[in-house]
Amino acid sequence: MKFELIRPQFSEYDDLVNYLTDMIEFRKKTEPGFSVAACCRRLRRVSPSLISLIKQRKRSITYDRVNELARLINLSPEEKRFFQHKVEWLSRNDQDKYPGFQDSSVSSGKRKEVSTGILNDWINVYVKDLFQIPDVQNNPDKIYNSLASVASPKRIEKSINFLLREGHLKTTTDGKVVVNENLAIADPRVPSEKIRKFHKGALQFARQAIDTVAPEKRMANCLIVPLDTEAYDELIELINEFSEKLKKFAERDVKNGDQLHQMILNVSPIGGSK
Repeated sequence: MKFELIRPQFSEYDDLVNYLTDMIEFRKKTEPGFSVAACCRRLRRVSPSLISLIKQRKRSITYDRVNELARLINLSPEEKRFFQHKVEWLSRNDQDKYPGFQDSSVSSGKRKEVSTGILNDWINVYVKDLFQIPDVQNNPDKIYNSLASVASPKRIEKSINFLLREGHLKTTTDGKVVVNENLAIADPRVPSEKIRKFHKGALQFARQAIDTVAPEKRMANCLIVPLDTEAYDELIELINEFSEKLKKFAERDVKNGDQLHQMILNVSPIGGSK
């Protein structure tokens, strides 16, 4: 006798990991061509390694991945809505009881998603962030010395005017120029010449620091490792989670910060099969 497989019903699950696991198994059994790896190739923020880690409860189901996870397990609009509400409810109301479910999309308000407009000149990011330093706020002329190795005074002045006009900087009642937000971010995965120029500029500062800054005042580390597709996806997932922690760290109000620092994360293929 042949038994018809019954689609898992969301209302019967209290545990989202179990629901996700059963929905994946249901797709495997009812769709001969389905595989997690093949489906993930069409998704941006979900990888086979992430799914494996979620199933092992080593990674969280987060609100910002709901859309991609819903596509992976082929949820209907109604199922997706219930799934989304459950993740949001757990992250906001039961974080102590369900510490694995956290809403990484919730920000303290210090972070601003921006278009690549601020990168019309990549130096804009450094000019803006230098105005977080009280010493620069009190004496803006110091910004010219800080960036003298990469930008002319005319270029820096143009950048300050742009940032004030676009609202990235503001002038306080006592005449100081300060930042409107601690952190302005753009998706680094977007193919953009502007983003490429910014990253090259960041590497220029890093290269200079290796020659001019004492080792105890900087950190440089390089890891070279062979990776297959699955290991690469897992590495990128770890970096994404670490990057989110860094962004939250940067959102804090650091009252006594007296020097601007940059941190670069770069993963690039060197050699081997394409």
